[in-house]
Amino acid sequence: MIIVLCLVMVTSVGITSSNEDHILNGLEPGSYLVEKASKNRLVLIGTHHKNTHIHNVIIHSLPALVATAGVNTLFVEIPTSQQQAIESFCRGDAGVEVIEVCEIIASPSYREILLKARSLGMEIIAIDASGPFSITRDEWMARRVTAYLEEHPQSKGLIIAGQRHVLKDIQWTHVIEPSLADHLDNYTAFSVITWPDALDNLLPVALDINPSYFAGIKDPTLMAMNTDPQVSLATAADGVIFMPKHR
Repeated sequence: MIIVLCLVMVTSVGITSSNEDHILNGLEPGSYLVEKASKNRLVLIGTHHKNTHIHNVIIHSLPALVATAGVNTLFVEIPTSQQQAIESFCRGDAGVEVIEVCEIIASPSYREILLKARSLGMEIIAIDASGPFSITRDEWMARRVTAYLEEHPQSKGLIIAGQRHVLKDIQWTHVIEPSLADHLDNYTAFSVITWPDALDNLLPVALDINPSYFAGIKDPTLMAMNTDPQVSLATAADGVIFMPKHR
């Protein structure tokens, strides 16, 4: 369907509510994610921790991702030390509360994602680092994902992680630090960011990031990061889910 995106944003990010050129083809997020997962072995979704509305999009999308796109594995930003607890949970031997989730992520809606994945028979794989290591968290998580995919060649995965981890080719001001998405480049992983409180629409809208529309555009995460000035969404992700404003 054709959606007129009235994105009420500050002019510093390049879009105003009066910009009539931004008439984009938008999809319901579940259908959009199914389409991308059908074509790609890995889809990454960037979340804003504890954002219930984004979590609900994921929860409502999971059944079709499993049934239609063949996604059978959910990779989560939970320490790998919790994998045994996750397996106990998936067998039904324990409740979701046995899984220790980092406080910055833990919320009832996040645990509902785990419960929905279990009900659909998905494998749930913890990928986050359990402590300080000689490599970055993003590289650690990518190694965990890669190892699992190599051991399970028939698997298709959905990765949910903080927004920063799914951005691609970010040029930092002072450091070089590839993201999780960068480390998974060999899998041509499709990366989708979420933009909270972006629309006056009642429902979220998902679409591909077209460089001609998104050059110079920064979502709130990019605006908060210490990146080179030229960095924008035009090259930082493959798709975006615009979330409605919740007053």
